[in-house]
Amino acid sequence: MLILWRTIAGPIPGARRPTIPFGAAALFYWAALYIYVPILPVYAEALGASFTMIGLIVAAYGVGQLVLRLPIGLASDWWGRRKPFCVAGLLIASVGCAVLLAAPDPAWLVIGRGIVGVSAAAWVTLTVMYSDWFSPEHAPAAMAWLTVLSGIAQMASTISGGWLADTLGWQAPFIMGAGFGLLGAVLLLGIPEEQRARRADPRWSRLLAVCTAPRLLIVSIVGALIQYAFWATTYAFVPVYAHHLGASRAVLGLLASGALVSYTVAALAVSRWITRWDAVRTTMIGLALQAASAAVVPLLHDLLALGLSQAVGGIGRGLAMPTLLGLSIQTASSSEKATAMGVFQAVYAVGMVLGPASAGVVAETLGLTIAFLLSALMCLTGLVLLAIAKRRNASSR
Repeated sequence: MLILWRTIAGPIPGARRPTIPFGAAALFYWAALYIYVPILPVYAEALGASFTMIGLIVAAYGVGQLVLRLPIGLASDWWGRRKPFCVAGLLIASVGCAVLLAAPDPAWLVIGRGIVGVSAAAWVTLTVMYSDWFSPEHAPAAMAWLTVLSGIAQMASTISGGWLADTLGWQAPFIMGAGFGLLGAVLLLGIPEEQRARRADPRWSRLLAVCTAPRLLIVSIVGALIQYAFWATTYAFVPVYAHHLGASRAVLGLLASGALVSYTVAALAVSRWITRWDAVRTTMIGLALQAASAAVVPLLHDLLALGLSQAVGGIGRGLAMPTLLGLSIQTASSSEKATAMGVFQAVYAVGMVLGPASAGVVAETLGLTIAFLLSALMCLTGLVLLAIAKRRNASSR
């Protein structure tokens, strides 16, 4: 609770403190997106979905983010408003949960999860609305604290989602998700927002310069590779693998929450000490840990060992993603922050789509082992890209 309070209250020196209702709304936002995630692949399998279809259901979440995050960032910067997009995102999350609740077959699960993905595109404006309370030099730490908050929400919702499905039935997590979305929207409506002057229609040359900045592109591509591995494993086929080992719905929730606990703790460490650490090296360590976590899964035949591997992967993602999130907007001007964030989140959404979708096809044709090894390879690729970029940057200096 102390961590949660300090996260909401704004723990970074020199920051204007965000309101407690904003923190609570962010908690409800992530709960609406994730409360049913641990049981979704197994639920889809119970409805008759193949591995390929399971991959498509999980991947559908990334499609809306891939398509909408950059336009939302551009529109938010142009309009000078963040809150309307955030409120809309929470309401759409409720609609998506309602569709998942009523889905008669796996095809409707694809549609429902795609609607929830549209909601998740609002994360662009939620992160920028939060970052507006902080000075530029505190951007990485601020994003790490927001990541801690999201991790707490995902952790609590995944634990409760598995338990709800076990005790009240498959539909209970979807009903709770719809309710969380409505509660979050109500809270956000009560938060005042200082409207900024509308930005003049941007020159295409300047927009192109922001979107193609080498640092932003490298950070975004590495983020996509991390998301590829995470979504292909933790949220797609680790639950299936665990179910085949005999895991109950409640255990599936614990497995996902175990990855999120370590993710949150690592993000908390980043938020406190990133100013003293080398950001690129921190991300590289995270990538190595996540690669190891994915590679060992086929060797594990015990649920406890599987849980430990997921915790290691969560530490890796917790070190890498908050750092990349902060780096993506650190050098952007105030009027271009949402655009830069939109680029970063749109590019990493490619990994969220391709990860589970391609892993589903690979698992169907070559087996789950190859799918897990492919995820590990993606993380190692990101590590190599960062090492090359770091060396080139050192050479240029």
